[in-house]
Amino acid sequence: MSTSGDSAAAPTAYDVVPYPSASFPQSHPLRLAAMGRLMGVNTVAPAKARVLELGCADGANLLPMAEHFPQASYLGLDASKVQVAAAQKAIEGAGLKNVEVRCQNILDFPASEGKFDYIIVHGIFSWVPEPVRQKIMQICSAHLAETGIAYISYNALPGWNMRRSLRDMMLFHTRQFAEPAMKVKQARALLAFMSESVPTENSAFGMLLKSESDILSKQVDSFLAHDILEEENTPFYLHEFVARAESQGLQYLGEPSLSQMLSANFPEKVRDTLNRVGTTVVAQEQYMDFLRNRFFRQTLLCHKSQTVTRQVQPTVMASFAYQSYLKRPAAPVDLTHGVQVSFVSTAGATINTADSYLKAAFQAIAMAAPGLIGYQEVLATARTQSRPFLGALPANRDLIDDATLQSNLLNLYSKGFLEISAEPVPVVTTSPAKPLMGRLARFWAASNARFLTNLIHVSVPADVFARFVIAACDGTRTEPEIVEELVKQVKADKLGVKEGDKPVTDESRLRELLKPQVEGVVKRLAEHGFFAP
Repeated sequence: MSTSGDSAAAPTAYDVVPYPSASFPQSHPLRLAAMGRLMGVNTVAPAKARVLELGCADGANLLPMAEHFPQASYLGLDASKVQVAAAQKAIEGAGLKNVEVRCQNILDFPASEGKFDYIIVHGIFSWVPEPVRQKIMQICSAHLAETGIAYISYNALPGWNMRRSLRDMMLFHTRQFAEPAMKVKQARALLAFMSESVPTENSAFGMLLKSESDILSKQVDSFLAHDILEEENTPFYLHEFVARAESQGLQYLGEPSLSQMLSANFPEKVRDTLNRVGTTVVAQEQYMDFLRNRFFRQTLLCHKSQTVTRQVQPTVMASFAYQSYLKRPAAPVDLTHGVQVSFVSTAGATINTADSYLKAAFQAIAMAAPGLIGYQEVLATARTQSRPFLGALPANRDLIDDATLQSNLLNLYSKGFLEISAEPVPVVTTSPAKPLMGRLARFWAASNARFLTNLIHVSVPADVFARFVIAACDGTRTEPEIVEELVKQVKADKLGVKEGDKPVTDESRLRELLKPQVEGVVKRLAEHGFFAP
């Protein structure tokens, strides 16, 4: 993502080596609005919001938001002419009317632009010169609405110290090369040399170096060119970043996920010490960064005028929708009261319960994935499914249901089993009769984009064949009709199908080969959350 330079008209490094952008669900207004409300800020409904993204690249993060909420307004800025042109082409191709992307230097941001309910600055702050960093904070201060939320990501210390050492080594080694491609090639050669040559036995430095070298060696060229070898790359401690924000009338709200902010997720002895030495929320989180050796942060800011509530009450959980990190049960859960069931997260953590009502609630949340399910739907489903297993109920059972669900949702969320959203986003996880992908996804598929964004704002890779299928999913075709469309593409020499090493041209054979492949792609698209009910 490019944000600075002498002029927006001058070529940037991102014009020469475009950054392969993607969607970032943690930056979506649905998540930002929910985090604000969790902390007591009365954020604007995302469906009606005005959103700004600084350094929007080709729009991979911003444009799906605009398509999702056609009544909201979106503005993106980037200094790369190449990436802005790609975004503008996608806007036209998808028929989006509520979003504008400009080729503009952040330093030239006009004071007349007005207020935004959400400001997104992802992958920019650490990689621009100091005057631009100051301008970003000034924009957030002057142009963030009173109850708005700003999201800014940056490289964090102390974790970035080792990567900074490697960066310094790579910059020294590549200083003699001018071409970005050669710089990246030589940087990879140095990584390989360091990883193979530095002893790891009885050497903490060697082990850290090898670990970081292995991580960086797996990154794509554009990551090394921009995230590592870019002329400017400055990491920050959290307390340093927050001090900058406070000087502009802003305050620290939190991170996109509550579980990252809680000392309660550490062992008791560690937690007690953190609570003793961390006299402020920022100080406590700074100590947690020391313990975790954190190297990247995604910090949320709001105006100092807002009263931030740090003591979250369970009742607030009734106002959210939920994204589950619980794996879908392989078979329907046994709701018999007293029979313990384990729910497993995608990270491998487990939560156990023998309560019929909670088992039904957790199952409803897990089965809704990858969609976002609303609180009222979880509540209604859990009540309906658990009642036959609970026998005689007290008169206040409905009140008990609410209180029980709210406290358990807060517990799940605080431990990282869930994410919260301002609104539900339902998806269909079985293949529709006539699959319909959004116009933006179909445009990007036809344009050979490597990643497409699903309905919950997650980037999903798509190979060449899948992109042809996606481009044909316009809601008018059944799967057999999509097969026929692909046969036409093969006959027009736009798509190649081989059996062994030989191209297939016989239409009957093409249909036989394409049918299961099309069915498989549509099935995977459904499972990844691309189809609305």
